[in-house]
Amino acid sequence: MAFNGLIQFRNDNLDGIQSQTVGQQEQYTEIWDNVRTQLLSLVQTGQVDAQIGGTLEYRDAIFRREATGYDESVTSQNTAMRNVQNIGNEGGAAMVRAAAGGRA
Repeated sequence: MAFNGLIQFRNDNLDGIQSQTVGQQEQYTEIWDNVRTQLLSLVQTGQVDAQIGGTLEYRDAIFRREATGYDESVTSQNTAMRNVQNIGNEGGAAMVRAAAGGRA
């Protein structure tokens, strides 16, 4: 937002943080799924002990539970950041209106 090119309120960096965080969530899940698939393939072909399959399923359940908790936390954080952006936008617009001689 700008007032005669002199006042500018920007919050695009917050958008960048949010999109990076979402991208990281997708990446760690993709990495885990890839590793899990490769290990299960080794179990199925008999290249490693079958007990590893049971351990892997146990570890997968832990990963899914903890990833879900992390994802929920990130979603809450992103919502809070969006609220901060909205408050900043509203406050910035009010300051621009006040600087221009209008009602805040």
